[in-house]
Amino acid sequence: MSRHRSSLVATLLLVLFQIAAAPKPDDEIPPRLDAAVSNALGFLARQQAADGSFENNGPKVATTSLCLLSFLSTGHVPDLGKYGLTVRSAVDWLTTQQAPDGYFGAGEHGMYTHAIATLALAQEYGVETNAARRIKLHTSLEKAVGVILAAQSTPKSSAVFAGGWRYERNSPDSDLSLSGWNVLALRAARDAGITVPAEARQRALAFVLHCWDDGAKAFAYQPGSGAQPGDTAIAILCLHLLDGTDAHPAKLSGAVKYLQAHPVEENASYVYYATYYVVQASYQQGPDLYGRLGRSSFERLIRTQEKDGGWPVGKSGQEPGRVYATAMAVQTLAVPFRLLPVYQR
Repeated sequence: MSRHRSSLVATLLLVLFQIAAAPKPDDEIPPRLDAAVSNALGFLARQQAADGSFENNGPKVATTSLCLLSFLSTGHVPDLGKYGLTVRSAVDWLTTQQAPDGYFGAGEHGMYTHAIATLALAQEYGVETNAARRIKLHTSLEKAVGVILAAQSTPKSSAVFAGGWRYERNSPDSDLSLSGWNVLALRAARDAGITVPAEARQRALAFVLHCWDDGAKAFAYQPGSGAQPGDTAIAILCLHLLDGTDAHPAKLSGAVKYLQAHPVEENASYVYYATYYVVQASYQQGPDLYGRLGRSSFERLIRTQEKDGGWPVGKSGQEPGRVYATAMAVQTLAVPFRLLPVYQR
């Protein structure tokens, strides 16, 4: 493909992004959100290393993937516009980190990192205009999905853990947080044309349902543990991504009521992580929940943004570094733009 044609294709993609991002009444872009996102992207771009990676006290592959998702979620694509080279450099570095067997997580938070890297490359695949790079990305995604499916099939210590994921590929149990990222990765890869068996999706849904806390009428980190807002948001998002909402209306309704009654506070554990999932889940659920939780989350994030465009480390101290915090905040604020296919209704 010629450089001129590649530029035209990329420009067309950006125009389509902008059309898709035209706000609707239920997700009108709040005041100051555009400025907050713009300043945040400037902060992130300044943190990129010469080799294209991002780090700042966090796991390098996962942090780079989250930063890449931040730029993609706000309409920035490789080789085009202000951050085109930032995106290209991040993609090029990330693809070099995959092991020959397809794994991204060796020595770095295991299946967390692997799932987030797979998600990032699946979203990148949709805006890549270079034919040779698309072929390479497709092969990379096939291998990465193979790792996720193999990890899901690892024998578990109990039937309640079957169908989910944990930190290591051979872990004998599962948790909802790890499973949420892997469900996102599988859905994004499927949207990109990678084969994901229906049986894998059904098994993932079964694990999510095993995390239901009937006393709290919400979802827990693992079967038998107590319900939490972040975990409940992950479960709501998974129910939508795995086409499980119609089959389980009572659990969905209970989870929605729980989120409304338990908003994420500024001093919450894993505040950026929980806020990200609450906003993504509420958007999937629809205008009522999104109107209640989305705007308040945006207002809090915009209020706590620092002058250099980044966000501070969460008050609980459980999340790594300002680059991570900023990447999660940007992806949360980018929900009204509706650019990444995996998050569209």
